[in-house]
Amino acid sequence: MKITFYLIFSLLLIKSAEFYAETKDTLFISSVDIKTKKINLGENTLWSYHPGDDPQWALPGIDESDWIQIDPWMSMNEFDVQEWTGIGWFRKIIRIDSSLINTSLGLYIHHEGASEIYLNGKKVLCFGIVAGEKDREENCDPGYAPYVLNLDTNMVYTLAVRYSNQRVSEWEYFYNKFFSHIGFSIELFNFNNDIENEFELTKNMTAFLWGLISFSISFSIIFFLLYFFYIKKRENLFFAMFMLGVSLFYTAAALQEIGPMAIGLIAGFRLLQFAGVSLTFISLLMFLYQIVNNRIIKLFWIFVLAFLIVNVVSFFGSEGLFDYMKPLLIVVFLLLIETTRVMIVGIIRKIDYIWILASGDIIFVLLFVGSIIIPSIIGINEAPTGLFIVLNILTFVCLPVSMAIYLAKSYAKTNQDLEEQIIAVKELSAKKLEQEKRNAELQLQAELDKKDNERKTKELEDARKLQLSMLPKSLPKFAHLDISVYMKTATEVGGDFYDFHTGQNNILTVLVGDATGHGMNAGTMVTATKSMFQILAENPNLEDMFNQFNKAIFSMNPQPLLMALTLVRLDGNHLEIISGGMPELLLYRENTDTVVEIESSGPPLGAFTNINYKVLKTDISAGDIVLIMSDGFAEQFNEKNEMLGFEKLKTIFAGNAEVSTAGLINQFIETGKKFRGNRPQEDDITFVMIK
Repeated sequence: MKITFYLIFSLLLIKSAEFYAETKDTLFISSVDIKTKKINLGENTLWSYHPGDDPQWALPGIDESDWIQIDPWMSMNEFDVQEWTGIGWFRKIIRIDSSLINTSLGLYIHHEGASEIYLNGKKVLCFGIVAGEKDREENCDPGYAPYVLNLDTNMVYTLAVRYSNQRVSEWEYFYNKFFSHIGFSIELFNFNNDIENEFELTKNMTAFLWGLISFSISFSIIFFLLYFFYIKKRENLFFAMFMLGVSLFYTAAALQEIGPMAIGLIAGFRLLQFAGVSLTFISLLMFLYQIVNNRIIKLFWIFVLAFLIVNVVSFFGSEGLFDYMKPLLIVVFLLLIETTRVMIVGIIRKIDYIWILASGDIIFVLLFVGSIIIPSIIGINEAPTGLFIVLNILTFVCLPVSMAIYLAKSYAKTNQDLEEQIIAVKELSAKKLEQEKRNAELQLQAELDKKDNERKTKELEDARKLQLSMLPKSLPKFAHLDISVYMKTATEVGGDFYDFHTGQNNILTVLVGDATGHGMNAGTMVTATKSMFQILAENPNLEDMFNQFNKAIFSMNPQPLLMALTLVRLDGNHLEIISGGMPELLLYRENTDTVVEIESSGPPLGAFTNINYKVLKTDISAGDIVLIMSDGFAEQFNEKNEMLGFEKLKTIFAGNAEVSTAGLINQFIETGKKFRGNRPQEDDITFVMIK
């Protein structure tokens, strides 16, 4: 009995050892396995590997005692890139059961290098050009298209892969960031039974991807346009940005499925995916802040800073962008928590239709978790194709659809509220029309009076602004002259203005005017007069110039508006003066210490056409002062309704001639302020003084 037990036990040990040896060195494929799932020969499996290049290594039965066991995916997190020589051979022994003899196996292969695939020493597939030198190598990504391995009558096969990737040493950072590996992966499936399913899966996934892209781009464009036509609705902009991020991510993913393409282009598409994820979550948070807080709160910028830090860590850290993306996953997790918090705040504040967004968020989270858990429970290779498509469609459509529904409901509610308000106003108007008719008429009249007053006030203000805008921006500069000006407008402007013109040989012509009346008409007359002055200022004959002013103003038919005007021309020590309707010009003579009054030679301009204004000519000496002014200073009134007059000004003028023109004008102004007291200024005050 003991002998029998030991015999059985020894046989079991031998069989276990044989089984262990077979599963370690040999991959057994049964017809049941190949019918129910894909056989993974790539990532997380071990192959025999030998660096270098020898055609004999394709043959079955060679000595592999000095070969090492390696994962052909060669993840950069687990494989030392420095050990990679640029080219090597990988071998895997495959044993099949008898039912698979003379059948065909489908094969998927993925890599960024170049490969040749041998089955029992015979080359059956080739992707790119495998070479030991970088210049001769041509890289090729086979994509996800299925290829065929035809089996014969053998039950044991040596699958050998001659693989090269010469650019790894130069582009190690590049590979680490965008590919995370330098090797290849292979999957096998039942070609005869599953090829239609594989093509159907590819077709469905392609249709799903491009359908989702079209859906995202359409929504993005529509809501960008809605924002463009109504920029106050900022949530439209943020939703458009959200959909743009989704479309960027899936467009980049779909373009990578087209077929073999350059590595740099693949890296660009993956970087675009990275940007799309960031834009999507940031825009979602901005959208919710706008809905709940009606603004972007300060906390948002903390998340933006976190994204920037994640980008720096991702691009300059040791991990690849698409390995684990731990920093990004942490930030995305925090964003999901923050979006949930904001929605809860919105529910507490009873924001209209916030439950739509909350429902979409909850469904998104549940489906996202389900799309990971359900296939893992069923088995990712056994899970039906339709299940993947349905889960993906629902997962990535529910959130934007809920956001779009929310915006649509918001628009509908706004229109509904507006319609209800219009109906309420109509009903109220109909009921109270008769009893409020008189009140409405009185109110209308009051409004008309108010509008008329506002119009007049605006006209006066416009005239004042026009008057100020047309004043010279700077005073003429003469070494032998001290020139100062002062002008302060009243609330109701009378149209005071002044201007200068410097002609040839330093001839200075000064214009001071006062348009009677108020408002825009006075401003128009000022504009016309100043324009004529700039045109006629070079005229050597002041009488001719003045008479042209008079005829032009008269032809404008501005009555009852008229123009009081003084023209002064200073050529060396020769002074010419002509005036109409203006206060007397004061001329201080230093050698006699007297003030000479020069009165106007006629009425204001625009009253008559047959008036000939005369020019007064005189010579002046050093220290003499010419003072031109409007009537605003002399016609100031105090609280007792007394007028200031010109005598006070003449006294100050004669007694302070030794000070500068600016100082003298300041004394005039202070005298006027003290005289008025609390009474406001009622007319424009203008001084032009030349010493």
